[in-house]
Amino acid sequence: MARWRRLRRGRLLVAVAVVAAGSGLWVAWPERPERPSPPLAPYQAGQSLRRTFEGFPQPADDASLRLYADNTEAWVERWRLLSGAGRSIDVSYFILHEDIFGLSFLGHLLERAREGVSVRMLLDALGTKMSRELAGNEYLEELAANPKVALRTYRPLWRRWTEGLLTLRPTAIVASEHDKILVVDAVRSLIGGRNISVEYFADPVRDEQAFRDVDLRIDSKPIAAALTRAFEHQFDSEDAAASSEAASEDPRSSDLRRAYRAMDQWLHGRAPSVGDAQIDAEWLRQLQEHPGLRGALDGKPAPPIRAETRILDSHTRFNAPDDQITEGLLRLVRSARKEIFAQTPYVVLSEQGVRAFEEAAARGVAITIVTNSPVSSDNALSQAFFLEQWPELLARVPTLRLFVAGGQNNLHAKAVTFDGDVALVGTYNLDPVSMAFNSEVMAASWSREFAERVDARARNLIARGAPALFEYRIRRDTNGIAVREDDGRIAVEFGPRDHCTPEEWAALGAYWTVLKAAKDFIGFSPIL
Repeated sequence: MARWRRLRRGRLLVAVAVVAAGSGLWVAWPERPERPSPPLAPYQAGQSLRRTFEGFPQPADDASLRLYADNTEAWVERWRLLSGAGRSIDVSYFILHEDIFGLSFLGHLLERAREGVSVRMLLDALGTKMSRELAGNEYLEELAANPKVALRTYRPLWRRWTEGLLTLRPTAIVASEHDKILVVDAVRSLIGGRNISVEYFADPVRDEQAFRDVDLRIDSKPIAAALTRAFEHQFDSEDAAASSEAASEDPRSSDLRRAYRAMDQWLHGRAPSVGDAQIDAEWLRQLQEHPGLRGALDGKPAPPIRAETRILDSHTRFNAPDDQITEGLLRLVRSARKEIFAQTPYVVLSEQGVRAFEEAAARGVAITIVTNSPVSSDNALSQAFFLEQWPELLARVPTLRLFVAGGQNNLHAKAVTFDGDVALVGTYNLDPVSMAFNSEVMAASWSREFAERVDARARNLIARGAPALFEYRIRRDTNGIAVREDDGRIAVEFGPRDHCTPEEWAALGAYWTVLKAAKDFIGFSPIL
């Protein structure tokens, strides 16, 4: 039941985006607005994967890459990066929660600022409760009060709702800062799918609410410069509002410092001492729920892989799918000759995307997608659309294999590899929100060794089979053609009804019924 409560609480973003985008089983995008062409080299049909990769901008020929699939290692790496900052920290996140991870992270930034490090931080108003200006937040205000800190909120809620109401455009509420960027001293960077809250760093074996995700550390001045440009485009935009400041002696300051010290001691293998303040006891209680973090700073990261790397960056936009990442992914799909292997939390595809997969299948390209099921997803609305799409998707793309999580841990990684040579890791989901609204960032690397590392965990899950992963299948005739029922629907051989509880399936069916009715009113969302 707990997993279903999480599913029902799923984000509103996909619902608004899909309903507002138009009707039809596949998402129908509006007309593309006039905007500058993305800085990609010209593309010619049939060109090689290598040439497509070389057409991506902002090259770094010898970047040092470290992939973090383990939640504990991903948190420790953030701590190391902040601890090693000597001059500057740029950081942006979609979500930052008021738990031991969020507050110790803020406390760490505050400590670095007090030591003279310049800190710039951008938080999205929709994703991060702490950044919502209408409610205010003393923790963020205390951080902003330090003269070495510049803290901004991306698209405050009052601005989103005002624009949405005045323009009758619900998508104005959706478009967000979805980048997860950390750049230290203009050299060391970290991007990926993780935000700053407990579900991203808890042990999935101990906590069914923990996410499984990947982050990528990149050591490279050119890549750091490219990510800084991506950060500054959002940070310096008119949609980023400066936070108000509080008095420097606000008692919340000591809360942040205690949270920082508690986490730092725990990571060094020492149990924090409990003082008179109740807040210290709360931090100790939360830390004790993560025994794997204790002493984790003593571990050593895996050796890096050297690889040519590019950065693809899509800015926040409104109903404009012709962004750099979407275009780059389509080009890679069209250039692939052997295999496409994708990990994504959500699968809600546009007609353009489906056609690109169809064309790849016609060339004999094997396509694998690993995603969530109703058991593991945190987004009921994207699941409702996915569960309507997937049989047709398998019917139209005969070389596609579709695997879904059988356990309760959310699969949150955003990664795709092509022909085992190119790997993309970052923040972009295969859904309308990433395709047409949010800012996103992806790193593309040319390295067979690195691509193998990116795929490793998902391939291991596939090898384990059920109940770790289930493969959704449709019925086919002797010629491999999809079989249809009398009502015209694709005949399902194995699907969500075969591994989900009746409660989960019935509730998702109710969501789909409401959303289909809502599509008669373009731009109306039943959950707003």
